[in-house]
Amino acid sequence: MTTPSVPSPTAGTEREPLSLEALESRLTGQFDDVRAEIAHGELTLFVSPAQLPEVLTFCRDDAELSCEMLSDLGGVHWPAGEHVVVRQASTTGWPDYRVSREQGVIEVIYVVRSITRNHVCKISAATDDTDPRLPSVAGIYPTANFHEREVFDFFGVEFEGHPNLRRILMPDDWLGHPHRKDYPLGGVDVEYKNDKHIPPPDERDLREVVE
Repeated sequence: MTTPSVPSPTAGTEREPLSLEALESRLTGQFDDVRAEIAHGELTLFVSPAQLPEVLTFCRDDAELSCEMLSDLGGVHWPAGEHVVVRQASTTGWPDYRVSREQGVIEVIYVVRSITRNHVCKISAATDDTDPRLPSVAGIYPTANFHEREVFDFFGVEFEGHPNLRRILMPDDWLGHPHRKDYPLGGVDVEYKNDKHIPPPDERDLREVVE
């Protein structure tokens, strides 16, 4: 019986990947006013919204980086105010910690990958959560089209220049953006197309819903 072979992580690539330190040096050498951070085996470059298209274009077109693919794009809401992040110290070993922010932001993270060199890095851009706006990069990476629609749907970020910015998962007339921290949890009445009413979670009988 033939033993199946497992391809190496670099199978099919044309050149060796750059190290995180080499990626950082290449990017900060081109953009000296951005901040880079290597943590947990990942490189993140923090850029302003205005710089975002230029940085991503450089990642795509630079011969050393060759990041031909935008593999992911997602958001996280960091609201203003003082918040206590509760950890389970007895099981995880992580203590509680307190976070204080004067201004709420929505951070959008772009994960770019080189197919030919098999390296990856993240680009982070933050925008004010009271009127979140970022330039669309769908013209640079076509896969951003649907990714940006999802971030618009769940976080309310307006991607200026997007060819068709509309909800992608929630109904078109849905109020609010469910992944924001200020979005209410539960208690939302939902009418389904088969005319079956699903009550809010605090009024729900599981057997009644299933049957």
